[in-house]
Amino acid sequence: MTSFLEEGKRVEQSFAKDWLLNPIFATKEEDMGEHWDVKGILDWIEDGVLKFDVKGMKKINRQDSQAQSMYTWVEGKNVLGKDGWIKGGADYIVFERLDQWIVAKRTELLALVQKKCKDKEFKEGKGVYEIYQRQNRLDKLTLVPFTHIIALENTWCLPKYS
Repeated sequence: MTSFLEEGKRVEQSFAKDWLLNPIFATKEEDMGEHWDVKGILDWIEDGVLKFDVKGMKKINRQDSQAQSMYTWVEGKNVLGKDGWIKGGADYIVFERLDQWIVAKRTELLALVQKKCKDKEFKEGKGVYEIYQRQNRLDKLTLVPFTHIIALENTWCLPKYS
């Protein structure tokens, strides 16, 4: 059985192989502290080297038998209560889906999540744009539909090749 960390590395390497020129993978410190996994060139988005935080497919509930591709969890605070990946140093967040990658500008995704959570008055719960905190953890997550992410101005859906 593949570990959570091994699966994460596989997803990062797959995206880099499919789409990045001159990929450089983050050190453990950069990954954990700056919240990015790989940097490289996607020259049709912007000039220069960009940082990407790559996310594998997620289950909605831990006990679910399979990951799904309708929603994703967005991390506002991590398990230590520090800023989560949505507030990190990545230029773009990359979401894996069955047959594609969704590449979203992190700052636009952050603005969307903040607005939608505010519109719901930061309601606690496990629903869409509700604030969810796992038991005995300091994290704060919210569930976001991929249709909302895809509708952002600087989001691209790219085919998976590897």
